[in-house]
Amino acid sequence: MAKNRAAERLPTVEELHFRSDSAFLCLLLNRRTKLIRVIDFRAGALPAKRLFIQSIAQREGVEKVIALVEKDEVASWTRVGFVREGTIPGFYKRSDGHLCGCVIGDRTASIEVTDEALKNAEKTIVAAKKNAKDLDEEIRGITLRGVEAQVALAARDEAWAKGEGLGGFDPFGRGVLRLFLECSTKKSRANYISAEFQDCFGHALIEVLRSPRDEGERLATAAGLRAFAEELKRRQIVSAFGFGPADDQELSTAYLAAGFRKTGLLARGIQVGNTRRDAILWSRKLLNPAGEPGLDD
Repeated sequence: MAKNRAAERLPTVEELHFRSDSAFLCLLLNRRTKLIRVIDFRAGALPAKRLFIQSIAQREGVEKVIALVEKDEVASWTRVGFVREGTIPGFYKRSDGHLCGCVIGDRTASIEVTDEALKNAEKTIVAAKKNAKDLDEEIRGITLRGVEAQVALAARDEAWAKGEGLGGFDPFGRGVLRLFLECSTKKSRANYISAEFQDCFGHALIEVLRSPRDEGERLATAAGLRAFAEELKRRQIVSAFGFGPADDQELSTAYLAAGFRKTGLLARGIQVGNTRRDAILWSRKLLNPAGEPGLDD
């Protein structure tokens, strides 16, 4: 007798494929963060692709879908209801990645960030820049150590159970490598940062487990982000990027202090507890493709 799908233990991240004579794409469905990333293997965003994406998203209760594409593919995705929400410099080593996002709903057109959301994000950036200026070039009193996956994932499970999780530490790409870093001070709880990277493309996704809640955690997170940037440079990774809530001043300060900059704003782009919030896309160009220091250094 066939098992009832609802009774099955479904994987947190699942690859779903759609292939026809004119279309071939992969959906990376993340049930923890309630996000779908589209990886398109054949140019041309046909209506059939949109229908498949929407049907999977609605079935799984996923509200946000994103695709990272070359510049010449942006127009075809916007024609089927996606919105260009940001850019990642050097995502494809020698060219930028353009993030097209869609909030899945009853309408064909996606929901875009409101004017109020834009203003609030800018207020967050202004305040965070002011705080970041006060951070020293060398942050002292911070303990940074690389940890095994099982340590970071146990902390991940605990944070998400409490509704505090931001970073899911789940696969964002296919065939990736991942590193974990524990960041702490003597007076603050440990936070964890993960870097997922692909040597073939030369980009890395940075994820911070929890939002810093005090000065010590903010300093530790900033120091961890800086350390990861240096390690990724050593590994010849060209570009690093991450996401954070658009109203999160503490996390924004840490990203800015580590040399990242805002390169996008995603409508309902990140899951925090039981709600979705608008998200800032943070990017840093680490190296030029030939291996010289990046433009943001």
